Formats: sequence, C-alpha cells, structure tokens
Amino acid sequence: MELFLTGLAAFAGGALISWVNYLLLRRLMGSKGETGLSLASPLRMLLSAAYFLALYLIGKHTGLSLYALLIGGALGLTILLALFTRRIARDLESKGKE
Repeated sequence: MELFLTGLAAFAGGALISWVNYLLLRRLMGSKGETGLSLASPLRMLLSAAYFLALYLIGKHTGLSLYALLIGGALGLTILLALFTRRIARDLESKGKE
C-alpha cells in the first residue's frame, strides 16, 4: 500500500509540474506568439528535470521507493503533458479558424 501511495503522490506532483508548464507555455505564446514556444521549451525542460532531481533526492533521503517515485512522477508528467498539448493545439486551431 505504501508503494502505491508513494507512486500516487509522485504522479500528483508530476501533474502539478505539467500544469505549471502548460500555464507557462500558454502565457508565453499569448504574449510572444510563436516565438514563445522556443522561449518556453528550455524553461519547461528545467522544471521537469528539477522535479525528477527532487524525487530522486527524496527517495534517497527518506527511504521511500525510488522506483515508485520516479515512475509515478514520469507518468504524471507524460500523461498530463499529452492532455495539455492537445488543449493547446485545439486552442490554436480554433484561433486559426477565426
């Protein structure tokens, strides 16, 4: 049960990081247009890498399952990234039709 809860907490954290990345991208694309995408990409990568580093350090210092932390975090980042990417593409498509 502890393994599942650890993975679920890491998933929630990954979802939160993915949501922050989405907000960052949406804001930069709104203010800078298409160049906002190239500005946001390194920042999003740094946030994701920092989250993985934090998960690794948490796992090493607390004794929680490192596998559950990293897999849960990766799933949270990846699944929500796909959903938010779809949302951004849909928003851009609707702006293109207007």
